[in-house]
Amino acid sequence: MEGQSGEPQKMNTHVSITVPEEYPRGPRGWLMRMRNRNWRKVGENMKENLLLILLLGSVILGAAIGFGVRSVYGHMSKRDTMYLQFPGEILMRMLQMLILPLVISSLIAGIAGLDASTCGKMGLRTIAYFATTTMSAVILGIIMTFIMRPGANSGKTDIPRYGAAAQINAADTFLDLIR
Repeated sequence: MEGQSGEPQKMNTHVSITVPEEYPRGPRGWLMRMRNRNWRKVGENMKENLLLILLLGSVILGAAIGFGVRSVYGHMSKRDTMYLQFPGEILMRMLQMLILPLVISSLIAGIAGLDASTCGKMGLRTIAYFATTTMSAVILGIIMTFIMRPGANSGKTDIPRYGAAAQINAADTFLDLIR
């Protein structure tokens, strides 16, 4: 056996230290650092945050287009402003159409996830309260309509007409169809 013959046991004294590469300063060093990056990891991070990146890019692009249009055209007419507002108006209407179904579906999912025995009485009271208030609002609306009879004595033929009819453009008609 080694070490029993009177000789000291040999030890490994070799130490390996990795020293990071020194890059030169300036554009050449920047290019060398960029070449050595792990681009797969960068791509994965961009893929995870794609929606955020697209959202921020869209905001920047919209602001740039807005500044560009304003600097090129200066003061815009009412019709030009209407044409530029149209896509935003459509977006806002689509978002408004999404709100009610999202709220109702989240309520249904939340109620479905609850334990029936735990919240049975409270759920039943909530549904009864909701049904009672809805029915009372409908009945009150019908009664008020019969009492007031809106539009019965309006005398539509006696309305005086002032001014000329507005000129309608084909683009306005098309945009009104989409809205």
